[in-house]
Amino acid sequence: MTNSPHAALQQSMALSQSHYENFPVASILLPRHLREPIGLIYAFARQADDFADEGDLTPEQRLALLDAFASSWI
Repeated sequence: MTNSPHAALQQSMALSQSHYENFPVASILLPRHLREPIGLIYAFARQADDFADEGDLTPEQRLALLDAFASSWI
């Protein structure tokens, strides 16, 4: 995570445009003024989902990642 709002925005939008899921393709169908806010929501959900089901982490490790992620938003 970063402390700069601009850097956080750039990082989130890069994630939403580069992930292998369908958002980068489907986002072109959104009105231009909604792409950034919906991209930010997508980036948040994508990261939480990746913590929950990507890789070979144990359930305890996944929960720890999700807890740390949630704490960073509070």
